[in-house]
Amino acid sequence: MVPRIGILLGHTVWIRDAAGLRREAFQEVAGGSRDSIMRLAEVLSAPPAQRTIAVFEPESIAHQTVETPKVNRAAFASLARVRSEHPVVESESLGWGIELPEQGQSGAFSTMIHSELTPGLVHVLDACAHAGCRLTAAWSGYTAAVACARSGPSGTRARFVLMLTSEFAAMAAFGGGKRSFKTWTGPLSERDWKAISVQIGDYEASPSPAMADAGLRRGSILVIAEGDAERFCPIWKDLYASGRVEAVVDLEALALSAARIPSAHSANMVEAFPRPRDLDRYLAIAAVTGFSAAAAIGAATFQLCKQLRTEDGADSAHSASLQARLGRLGANKKEMAQLRNEAPDGSRPFASSRHDALVGLAAAIPDALTLTSLAIGGDGGFEIEAMVVGDIDQEKTRQSFERFGFVPGKDKGWDYNVGTGRLSIQGNYHEVRP
Repeated sequence: MVPRIGILLGHTVWIRDAAGLRREAFQEVAGGSRDSIMRLAEVLSAPPAQRTIAVFEPESIAHQTVETPKVNRAAFASLARVRSEHPVVESESLGWGIELPEQGQSGAFSTMIHSELTPGLVHVLDACAHAGCRLTAAWSGYTAAVACARSGPSGTRARFVLMLTSEFAAMAAFGGGKRSFKTWTGPLSERDWKAISVQIGDYEASPSPAMADAGLRRGSILVIAEGDAERFCPIWKDLYASGRVEAVVDLEALALSAARIPSAHSANMVEAFPRPRDLDRYLAIAAVTGFSAAAAIGAATFQLCKQLRTEDGADSAHSASLQARLGRLGANKKEMAQLRNEAPDGSRPFASSRHDALVGLAAAIPDALTLTSLAIGGDGGFEIEAMVVGDIDQEKTRQSFERFGFVPGKDKGWDYNVGTGRLSIQGNYHEVRP
């Protein structure tokens, strides 16, 4: 099944559906593509939820050639020179990817890094995640264009890809150890077309001794055009007459070529964002052992803190959230220690019953809940915060709390947020009489 595919070129969005590609153009200020990016996020995350792929080439994206050893994406990002010259590899809000390293004529390897200049792709990723979709890959215009050239009948001959739409143009050069990608967001001026002519090179079939890399510059060209290229390309007749045009395909071919690229390719810009860790198993263990008895809470908290400190620091935002929860657990531990030290002399009847309240609470908690906060006031009022780590029957869980004296209030006493998996309970504790 072909996934849902969206194409963003400059300020224009194309969405592929059953009727083919449909376009939406946005008028935006120079250097920004916010509205078009947010529209791409909206259409890719629209129901029904499904696997999605994006060709992502907004105005705010850079393409640079970098000399590098023949290494994979992870090793590339770990190189000190790369981290110094391209700090985007350490960012958690900017997408980036690299082409496979190729050996040039000098024998050295080089790659091309595609990197966002301002956050954009992260909004598309978040929108898909919230809608239950999976953004499998986001390819730069260069990666998709080269894949289109290599997948068709012109794959062994084309050395250039010229992308043409009414408001966007791009020239990709590849092969022979030489790679470059230049884009123009339109409407294009006469000066822009002259620059494109320089990128393409001469239109003549005869050799030009003064031209550097003559063989590459006179290589054949694959043209990816939106409709009739001659309508908006003033140099089209000369270019076509030169005999260098290998083939002309539409944006549909570009979309299908992007869908065939393996998602594990190092140019996949989605891989720049940290993957959320599944800590449910550890939190469930902490809940069972930590609340089975009041005396075990200190040891469970220490063990969980030690474990979280050893986790990989790639997802700093998630780690900060967990540390905040642990801080609340530490405060609960101190309060319960203070309650245990209070003498049950009968002058403060509710304080002497808190041990029974905690024991009852431990029995009322199902395995699918992890308590993150507990507070019981002197007047019997209580507040409980918990994280749901599995499926729960809310009515049975509520009855279980009430059976052991923890009765939620009628107004907002029971608040369960399915999206975040958080359960908040407020009410009054009543000592259960045998």
